[in-house]
Amino acid sequence: MIIVTINNQNLKMKKIPYTLFCSLFVAFSSSAKEISIPESANWLISLDGEAFHKTRMGKFIMGKINETPNMKQKMDGLKNAFGVDLLKIRAVSAYGSGEKDKGTAFVNGGIKSKQLEGFASLNDNVDIDEVGKVKTYTFNKGSLGILSEESVVIASNKELLVDSLDPQKGKNKNPIHSFVKSINRNQKPIVVFAANMLKFNRLHNKQKADQTTTPKELAENISKSLPSVIAGEVIFKKFKNMAIFLDEIQDQIRVQIYFQSSNNETATHLENIFRSWPSILALIGGVNPELDELMKHVKFSVVRDNRNVGMTALLSHGFFESKVEEELEKKKKKREDSK
Repeated sequence: MIIVTINNQNLKMKKIPYTLFCSLFVAFSSSAKEISIPESANWLISLDGEAFHKTRMGKFIMGKINETPNMKQKMDGLKNAFGVDLLKIRAVSAYGSGEKDKGTAFVNGGIKSKQLEGFASLNDNVDIDEVGKVKTYTFNKGSLGILSEESVVIASNKELLVDSLDPQKGKNKNPIHSFVKSINRNQKPIVVFAANMLKFNRLHNKQKADQTTTPKELAENISKSLPSVIAGEVIFKKFKNMAIFLDEIQDQIRVQIYFQSSNNETATHLENIFRSWPSILALIGGVNPELDELMKHVKFSVVRDNRNVGMTALLSHGFFESKVEEELEKKKKKREDSK
C-alpha cells in the first residue's frame, strides 16, 4: 500500500494510506491539469472528487460517514491537525510500478498547504529541500511536495517524488494510460483503476519471493502457488491490460470492466465468455444465496471495440443502499455484543 507518514505524538510520522485522502478509489480524469504518467507505471488509480460528491452514491456514502462517530472524528482530526478536508478534495490521481510501498499520488483541492507544510517542518527527522520551485519534505517513510495553496504530491520516497516533478519522465506515452483513453465511453468516469496485470503480478510474486523465508518454506510456497501463477501468466499474456470504470446513469450505479486482448481471436473468445457469464451463474443458483440475490438486481451487457472487450454491470441505488445499511447494522450489533 502507498503510504504517507504523519503523526501527532512527538511529531514522528504515522502511516496514513493514500486511500484515506480519497476515501475510496480514484479516476484518471480530473478538473485540474492532467498529470504526466511515466512510461514505467504499471497501474493507475484516481478519483474525480467533484463528480463523486454530486452523485447519489457519493452523497449516500458521505452521509453514512458523517453518521459514524469514529469516522467523523477521524475526518475532523485530519482537517484540524493537517488541513486536509476530504469533503472538498476535487481530484486525486495515483500511479506506481506495482512494487510494495512504491507509488505517487497527486491531491488537488481540500488541502491547506500552509498548515500541512507547517506541521511537516516541525518534525525532527525531516529533510527539507526544493525541486525547482516545489518545496519538498522527506521523512523516514514518505515524501511530500507543495504544488500550490491547495494541491500536493505525495510519494513513497524522495526519488519517486523528484521523478514525478520531472516533465521528461512523462514524455513517453504510458501504455496503460493510452489503453484507458482508447476505450470509447459515453460519459466521463468518476472512478477508474487500470493496470498491466501481467507485470503487476510478476512484481507481486517477486516481492513475495524476496521476503525472508527458509528454503523449505520457499519451496512449499512455490509448490502451492505454482498452478495459480501459471494460470495467471497464461491469462494475462492473452489479456494484458485491464481497466475498471465506475459512474452513474439515471438511477443505477454502473461498473464497467475492460480487457485489452492480444489479438482479435482472443478478443472473440473473451466476448463469448462474457456473454455467457449470466447463464453460467444461473446454473449454480441455490449454492450461494447472496450471489442469487445479487444476480436478481444486476443487469449485464457486453461491448466489443476491436481488441477491447468490456462487460457492464448495472446495479440499482436502492439495492446498493439497502446492502450497505445491512452491513452497518451487523457491525453495530457486533460492537454492542462485544461490550
